Amino acid sequence: MGVDVRSERTLGLIGSVLTLVGGFVGVIPHVGVFMGTLSLVGWVLVLVALNGIGNKLGDDRPFRYYLYSFLVAFVGVIVAVIFIVVGAVSISNANMVGMSPFEHPWSTFGVGVLIFGFILFIAVLILGVYFEKQAWEAMYELTGVKEFHETAKWLWWGALTAIILVGLLLLLIASIYQIIAFANLPEELEERGGEKFNPIV
Repeated sequence: MGVDVRSERTLGLIGSVLTLVGGFVGVIPHVGVFMGTLSLVGWVLVLVALNGIGNKLGDDRPFRYYLYSFLVAFVGVIVAVIFIVVGAVSISNANMVGMSPFEHPWSTFGVGVLIFGFILFIAVLILGVYFEKQAWEAMYELTGVKEFHETAKWLWWGALTAIILVGLLLLLIASIYQIIAFANLPEELEERGGEKFNPIV
């Protein structure tokens, strides 16, 4: 008997669109806060969709990995930003007393903390993307929709090359594949072999 995933497909599709629009338009002044909220709503909708699919298919990997991705990125970025701010303030305070960098102990401390903050920022983003990649790979295994695999591939390469800007284009491609993947997700899936699920043709 088939497992109905129509509602999850719709939620995932809408959520993916909102995440894409919010993520790439959110940098515009005065629009960023609103779009950032849309992006967060989109993320929640995708999470709900993955949770529903996982519950119906008896495999929580997509939901679990996607949740890990958000938690790691969210908490890690906050901690990294704290280090960056502390480092910047320390350097600023040293400069205010008329000393050049490395002449004042607080300046040396600030530079070290600032560098650590940037390294931590990059590390947690890559780790977060890794967990999201695992979520889409699991979705591909469960549904057979190849666009989920493409989403994982482009997402990973986009994260690794984001520092040279070309990665931003790859991340855009990944977001588009994510939308296509949910659009191509069958309305029903059926169990085969007790563990794997395949789309009903």
